[in-house]
Amino acid sequence: MSARLQALVVEYRSPHRTIACVKALLEQGVPVVQVVDNSADDGVTCALLISAFADDGRVRVLDAGANLGFAAGVNLGLRHRVSERVLLINNDALPNAGVIAALEAALNAEQDVCIAFPSLLHDGQRLGQVYYHRWFAMLMSYRWPGTFEVPRGCCMLAALDRIPIAPLFDEQFFMYGEEIALGWHLHRRGARISHVDTVWVDHEGSATAKRGSPFYEERTALAHLLLSNVLENKVSERRILAAVRFTMLVLRALVRSLRQRSFFPLFALRRARGIARGVITGALPPS
Repeated sequence: MSARLQALVVEYRSPHRTIACVKALLEQGVPVVQVVDNSADDGVTCALLISAFADDGRVRVLDAGANLGFAAGVNLGLRHRVSERVLLINNDALPNAGVIAALEAALNAEQDVCIAFPSLLHDGQRLGQVYYHRWFAMLMSYRWPGTFEVPRGCCMLAALDRIPIAPLFDEQFFMYGEEIALGWHLHRRGARISHVDTVWVDHEGSATAKRGSPFYEERTALAHLLLSNVLENKVSERRILAAVRFTMLVLRALVRSLRQRSFFPLFALRRARGIARGVITGALPPS
């Protein structure tokens, strides 16, 4: 493994997950692991992390001082990086043996590839490539007209010196949607990403915000709404795009409401629209 590689993990009030993730990275020979603590709990979590790795100089803990959100937390960590190659990995993900070496090999093999990512093993299901449909606001497992490939933000190795945008993530996305915006910017600039299907990470998923929780519903809806402005620059086309996407989001919220036997997905979409328009300030806290 290259000595010019480091890992970056964003933590939010789940130090046991972060400690397990960091130990797994160290076992695979990662020379530097940086943890950005977004917990905003008066330093309690930060102190636990520092204590857990007090005798290991490979681990660096940075207290963000507030809950900046995932995108801003990553960008903060990248400003303190020691390498141009950074493995971004969620704290609820554990890398399978050989993951990091395989991702690094993918970057070394093709000079025009700027991000390499593995498959995910989530609830017993193997998840590989993912595509996002601009018009229908849908994530798909296959390429379709109107889609572009998205790197899985759960785990990816980025060659920052090859990425044509900075900062890496758009900080208007507090949580969810930032990897879609990144995929779009890379797609527009002709930058390539590579899915390495021979390796994977075990992903707990929704560790910070449970799927179907008020926070999850509101933030995913808000991400889809904010993406309307990212995916189109022309005002006239942006309005058409936003109208089509909002119709799809209403249908999505209806389906989720029926499945959950609750009106909250529809309520969350309404709140998200208010936040996107600046009518509502503040968001529901993670649960």
